[in-house]
Amino acid sequence: MRAPDDPAAAEWRLAWPRQPAGGAAGTRLGRATGASLEFVDSRDYVVGDDLRHVDWRAYARTDQLRVRLFREEVAPALDIVRDVSASMAVTADKTAAADVLCDAFAFWGERGGGRPRVYDALDLQPATPLRRDGVRVVVSDFLQPDDPAPQLTRLAIGAALLIVVQVLDPWELDPATEGATALHDCESDARLDLVLDAAVIARYRGRLQRLCASVEHATRRVGGRFATVAAARLSTMCRDALLPAGIVETA
Repeated sequence: MRAPDDPAAAEWRLAWPRQPAGGAAGTRLGRATGASLEFVDSRDYVVGDDLRHVDWRAYARTDQLRVRLFREEVAPALDIVRDVSASMAVTADKTAAADVLCDAFAFWGERGGGRPRVYDALDLQPATPLRRDGVRVVVSDFLQPDDPAPQLTRLAIGAALLIVVQVLDPWELDPATEGATALHDCESDARLDLVLDAAVIARYRGRLQRLCASVEHATRRVGGRFATVAAARLSTMCRDALLPAGIVETA
């Protein structure tokens, strides 16, 4: 296992879903039968079954060959979808926060017996298909003109759990009044000249609140977990946002 880029990652762990996730043979309990130590059921022996799983005590009692079935152990797939649109790089702090979160999720997934992969995506559309029955983590600001709900619904299809982390710069969450300002849309390069007064900022906060609520609603609708995170040190983001949302827990 590689060491995390931020030592604070070792203080936390991913809160895996209680419903087992699917994956390759590994360390976490799955939904099918397999070779873990948890007994599930038994069935009649058929030619080709592993003789190590024959219930010899039952055979001595009943003179019938029965095979003990065990819960399959799997290494759950953990797919991390990282938004690489221009708005994610609007400030150095925001870029660093998104990077450290993706690294931390990969570390937590590997330490938890999973198989993490990171997918860079524009418009939340990974170029490579995501794995089925695993946990999917989306790291994005969702600052886009289109409603993100359909994208989140698509990302949830085939997943055991969808985790959505909305990363915003502290200034994006709470802009200060600065008077006359020229704003540049980093996606379209459009320019907007306006005066940042209390009324403008109030309208902006209202729109941002509606956006955050929309993303959260779309996530909850598919049974996912959601958190809005202000870009900061990993320990702060975990304590203030990811822990209350049930996304991480203390190690």
